[in-house]
Amino acid sequence: NTPPHCAEFWAAAKRPLDATEKHPFLVAMLDSSLPLPVFKHYVVQDAMYLTEFARCLRILSTKAPSEELKKRFEEFAVGAEEAEMSLHKSYFESWGVKPIIGVQDNSAEDGAEKVDFAPCTLMYTSWMLGICSAEDFEYGVASLLACFWVYQYMGDVMLKERAAKRRGEEAYVENEVYSKWIDMYGGEEFEAEVKEYCGIAEQCANNVGDKGRERMKEIFVRGCVLEYLFWDSSLKLSSFPTFE
Repeated sequence: NTPPHCAEFWAAAKRPLDATEKHPFLVAMLDSSLPLPVFKHYVVQDAMYLTEFARCLRILSTKAPSEELKKRFEEFAVGAEEAEMSLHKSYFESWGVKPIIGVQDNSAEDGAEKVDFAPCTLMYTSWMLGICSAEDFEYGVASLLACFWVYQYMGDVMLKERAAKRRGEEAYVENEVYSKWIDMYGGEEFEAEVKEYCGIAEQCANNVGDKGRERMKEIFVRGCVLEYLFWDSSLKLSSFPTFE
């Protein structure tokens, strides 16, 4: 069961969440019609996002009100860097690409290619970093909640829809590349982590009072909108102009 304050946050984000369920990027992943260059663009941008997401978790680790939470947020950061990034790295290896994610020496590895943030990736990560750095722990927790929860929710929705397609459509051709993503985010291990994070967010909501809960809800809804925009940006292969 979803804790009451988190359920209120989710209900407030109904419109962007409903739109996300029907987003053409995710629909095309499920029916295997998504062009691979679009997915590659998304994976590179998502890897860049996860690097900054882990930074945010470590910032919150320093602000956490207990030693237990400090340790747990450090573990969340490691999970983003290792468990989730392992999926991205497996894609990069299979595609034979070596994107340099983050601030690194371009000469660090032969054949490596420096990649730049897409506008939406930069907007989303800058927004998260700003809240996690400048605002109280509780609001930082709210700013990261959408990433955890929306991915788990969409993974679960797509897992069920894929199962229905497998049962009912003789002509259904499954794309192994996209199925790996669905398996990751629709899996039980990620679901357990998200439930734990929701529990932490609920405790934060209990601690901040009515005005603080409104702020947390506002942040969560904005995060859900940014999640929608992230997939939208990927579908459009969005990038900064080069002016060449």
